[in-house]
Amino acid sequence: MLTSCATDAPAPAAPPLPEFQPTASVEDIMRSMIDPSADAMWDAVVTTITDAGIEEVRPETEEDWLPLEHGAIMLVEAGNLLLIDGRRIASEGSVSELPGIDLEPDDIAVRVADNRETWARLARELHDAGVVMLNAIRARDVDALLAGGDRLNVACENCHSRFWYPDTLGSGAGAARGSQSP
Repeated sequence: MLTSCATDAPAPAAPPLPEFQPTASVEDIMRSMIDPSADAMWDAVVTTITDAGIEEVRPETEEDWLPLEHGAIMLVEAGNLLLIDGRRIASEGSVSELPGIDLEPDDIAVRVADNRETWARLARELHDAGVVMLNAIRARDVDALLAGGDRLNVACENCHSRFWYPDTLGSGAGAARGSQSP
């Protein structure tokens, strides 16, 4: 007499895990990835004219270019991270550091929720500006890096004027590049 253990019913399938698990807020991504990387791009090529003469800063060595490449990769991928559904704008209890210049996080969240298509397009602009920067860096092309920096600035301001700034500033006046926190 042989018996089989195969008569046990298979265990029910576990529900599928969510594809993404957004942990960091948009504010976290801005502060830890986008702002430092963008600042590094904008500060990579600088010409200063003083009474003592002209001082130029530009990447020349591999040690100069490598951190820029890492920063450009972060900008590219940050654009993708902003597209993940369910990501909070800011941590619970977070408030604007610049009231009247930047909206409160809850107000930004409403704008993003009401305009998801525009949010996605502007996140793509950040991504695409990052790709321009990455290509310039990999080509070691300072002129293309400068042009990419302009495109990056436009991508940042387009998003901030639509989602971060109150309507009185959002019509195109914008705020200074340095005020990018939600």
